[in-house]
Amino acid sequence: MATSSPAQQNRLNERFRELDTNGDGKLAQSEAGNLPFFTASDRDEDGFVTFRELVDRIQARQREGANEAEETGSRTLPATAPLAARAASAATYSESHGGTAVLVLQDGERVFERYAGEADAETPHHLQSGTKGFWGPVVAAMIEDGLISSFDELAADTLTEWQEHPRKKTITLRQLLQLNAGLAQDLVNLQGHDRPTLADDLYEHAVGLACWFPPGERFAYGPSCYYALGAVLERKLADRKQTPLGYLKERILEPIGVEHGKWVHDDSGNPHIPNGAWLTARDWVRFGQFLLQEGTWEDEEIVPAALMRELREPSEANPGHGLALWLNRPGGFPPARQRFEPDPDAAGGFLYPEGEPDLYAALGAGKNRLYIIPSKNLVVARQTPKDTTNFDDSEFLRRILGKPAPPDADLGLVPRPGPAQTSSLADRFDRDGEGKVTAKELPRPALLARP
Repeated sequence: MATSSPAQQNRLNERFRELDTNGDGKLAQSEAGNLPFFTASDRDEDGFVTFRELVDRIQARQREGANEAEETGSRTLPATAPLAARAASAATYSESHGGTAVLVLQDGERVFERYAGEADAETPHHLQSGTKGFWGPVVAAMIEDGLISSFDELAADTLTEWQEHPRKKTITLRQLLQLNAGLAQDLVNLQGHDRPTLADDLYEHAVGLACWFPPGERFAYGPSCYYALGAVLERKLADRKQTPLGYLKERILEPIGVEHGKWVHDDSGNPHIPNGAWLTARDWVRFGQFLLQEGTWEDEEIVPAALMRELREPSEANPGHGLALWLNRPGGFPPARQRFEPDPDAAGGFLYPEGEPDLYAALGAGKNRLYIIPSKNLVVARQTPKDTTNFDDSEFLRRILGKPAPPDADLGLVPRPGPAQTSSLADRFDRDGEGKVTAKELPRPALLARP
């Protein structure tokens, strides 16, 4: 097991050298001072701690944390615990709420993977509304291919029956993706995948719906905007003899090595745009990595990064939703607004109010989840076959991210001064003897920042 990332190991090595004032490659008690790691790391009890002994001790602590999370899953580990241990705790929580798959990537590497019940790595799950996350990148790709002028192209340029409608003629593709186009929802005829009342042609049914509100004014979660978008894409691709799903596969999924298990279609043969995909956890997290890398895969630009970044732009109607992706922005609200009161003073949004405002996600029924956190280079997929569950995003993410803690305090790499220690610490770091400690004289913090 690695101590952590190479950069974090380098910082640990730098700190060790700072403490090793005589440069003999080992720390005496006089050099370590009142650092709690010293006694525990001195395994051969020779009165010195080598860098190897220190690393061995840290790895032992990591294994202990991982084992505890694996065995109990009963608590949120500190942020200084290894990511695999925190993910194990999150997976245990997920399983207790019907989850059957959790997979975590960091820096593009798989660091945790677990399945429950009858699921395994080859089991495709129905993503439900997690499917919506594919269509922002599809529109971005079509812009790059010259099939669409921009996200602000009028849908009525393609849906000619909208050109005489006072509201519909102003609806843009951006507003369809942001779910603030003002269209009625008509859940009876559009919602779900196996409802007996579903319209035979979901695309054309959505095109014919009323427009209840001025476009851009109100966020309304539901399927109508996506099926209207499906009609736009279908007509745009007709000359190529492609369906929207065929374009998604050829243009994005196949180049990044993603295969869908199956896709739900309506009675007219149209692929369900908002809820049709079945993917394994490995394939879904691979698509999440494509989102994280802003359209690049193996050094090849699949979709321009500038267009991919635009998908994460919030609307005034809902700061918690971008273009087919959910955002953890303060003040945003989830699909069922009545269940959540946005707190504009919170550090994060409805997914994780405690922080990580750069987090974005694809969300599906049963709490199927694909989370991306760019600041941590982290992608997490959570899957379940259930339609409903009391799984909580915040609790799951809290376990993944860990409880915040003072840098390195849990590993004993920073002195813990008591009342009688203050002067000795000042003496220790006051290198020029002026009787004060400057920022430059303090040791570097966060030797093992959370992974």
